[in-house]
Amino acid sequence: MNISLTDQWLPWGLGLMLIFPLLMVALAELLLQLRKRDHPMTRVVRELRNWVIPLAALFFLLTRVLQIDKGNLPIQLVETLAWVSLIVAALSFVNVLLFTGAKPGTWQNDMPKLFRDLVRTLLIAVGIAIVLSAVFGVDLRGAFAALGVGGIVLGFALQDTLGNLFSGVALLFERPFDIGDWLEVDGQVGKVIEVNWRSVHIMTRNLEQLVVPNSALAQAVIRNYNKPSPRHRESVDIGFSYGDAPNTVKQVMREAALDTTGVLSQPAPIVQTISYDDSSIGYRVYLFLDDYSQVPSIRDEFTTRIWYAARRNGLSIPFPIRDVYHHPVPKVSAEEPMRRLASYMKSLPSLAMVDDDVLEEIATLAQLAHFGRGESVIVQGQSNIKLHFVLAGGAIATTKDVVGKQYTIVEMTRGDFFGYSAILANEPSPMTVTASEDLEVLILESAAVQKMLNKTPRFSQQLGMVIDARQSKLKAINPVENQGSSLLSSKR
Repeated sequence: MNISLTDQWLPWGLGLMLIFPLLMVALAELLLQLRKRDHPMTRVVRELRNWVIPLAALFFLLTRVLQIDKGNLPIQLVETLAWVSLIVAALSFVNVLLFTGAKPGTWQNDMPKLFRDLVRTLLIAVGIAIVLSAVFGVDLRGAFAALGVGGIVLGFALQDTLGNLFSGVALLFERPFDIGDWLEVDGQVGKVIEVNWRSVHIMTRNLEQLVVPNSALAQAVIRNYNKPSPRHRESVDIGFSYGDAPNTVKQVMREAALDTTGVLSQPAPIVQTISYDDSSIGYRVYLFLDDYSQVPSIRDEFTTRIWYAARRNGLSIPFPIRDVYHHPVPKVSAEEPMRRLASYMKSLPSLAMVDDDVLEEIATLAQLAHFGRGESVIVQGQSNIKLHFVLAGGAIATTKDVVGKQYTIVEMTRGDFFGYSAILANEPSPMTVTASEDLEVLILESAAVQKMLNKTPRFSQQLGMVIDARQSKLKAINPVENQGSSLLSSKR
C-alpha cells in the first residue's frame, strides 16, 4: 500500500472534516423524527446514515486524501461495500416509493410478490455486474453472452408461464376490472374473486369457479358490468294478446317495473313494442339497476308481478293453443257466477250478517283481484275509493310516522278488510297495505258499500268497531296527522 500526500489532499480533507459530521448530524435528526412518526422512509435514512455515507467518506479519505491506489484490495473492498450499501438503499427507496402504503385496489397493491422479487433480483444482479466491472475490472461480455443464450432457452421453456406473468402485470396496470366486479368472458358471466400473477379466478352464478389464464384474458373481449358505472340495463321480453291495447299494456308493465325491488326510477323503465308474432304482440321492457348481482332476483320478481298485474287489469299472456270439442258445451246461466260469488261472500265472517239478496246485488258490482307476495295494494298517502275484503292469503297494514319510522297496524287474513279511509272521509290512505303472501281480494266501489251500510245496520256497527280500533293505533303514532280523520261511527 503506497501512501503519498500532495497538494490535492487539502480540499478533500477539509471537505470531509466539515461536510461529513454535518451530514451525519442532519441524518441522525431526520432519523429521530421519522422514528417518532413510524414513517416507512426510516429504513432508507438509517441505511444512508449507517452504511452509505460512512463507507463513501472512508473511500474518499483513502483515495483522495491519502491517495492510495484504487487497485489495492482494501480499497476495492471498501468501494464494493459502498456500492452494495447504495444499491440496498436504492431498492429500499423504490419499495417505499411505489409499494409501501399502497391503497387497496391500486396496481401497486395488486402487484404479485413474485414479480416484485424478480425485479429486485434483476436490479441486484445488474448492480453486482456494475461493481465487478467498475471496481475489479472484470470483463462480463462473455458472461452476458452466455446469459443471453440461456435466457432465450429458458424463455422458450417457460413461454406460457412468462406470458401469463407479463399479461397479468399488464392487466394490473390497465386495471380493466377489480375484485368483486362482474365480468362476461367468452360467454361466461361471473364475479372476480382473485387476481394473481398467473390467472384470474371467476365465480359464476352456479357457484362454479373459472380459472382464466392471464394470457387468454389479455386477448379476450371482456364485458365489465361494474365499470365505468355500476348502472346496468336489463331487458325482459313478454308477449300480450292482440286484444289488449298496447298503451294499456305498456302502462301496466311500467308500473310493475317501478314496484320491483332494485329497479331504479331514474332513469325510468322503458317499454317498447318490438314485434307482432303469431299468437301475441311482443313487448320489451328495459329495467335500470345499479347492482348486477341482483339481476336474477329482479327478473324473477318483475316477471312474477307482471302475471298478477295482467290478471288484475284484464290482460292476457297468450300461448299457441288449439281447442277441440267432442260434444256440445252446456249453457251456463249468467246469474250463476254471481250467485256463487254471493255465497262465497256470505262465508266471510265480516259479511255473514248481510242478507242474501243484498249480497247478490253487491256481487254484480264487485271485482276480484290477485296480488303477489310483496306487492303493494294500497300506498300511504294515495287516494283509494275502494273497500277490499281478503278472500284468500294474507296482507299486512303499516304506516310511517313523521320521521319515516314504520309501524305495523294489523296483519290481515281471510275475512278482514281495508281501504275504508277514502270511502268514509274522502282522505288519503293513512296506511300501506302489502300482500304478505299470494293475496285474493274482493273490491267494492263506494256505491256498493253504501248499499250494504244502508240495508244492514249491524254490518255498519261491526265495520265501525274495526275502524275505531285501527284509528286509535294510527292516532297514537301520528296524533296530528290523524286528528281530522272521520270515523264510520261519526257517520252512523
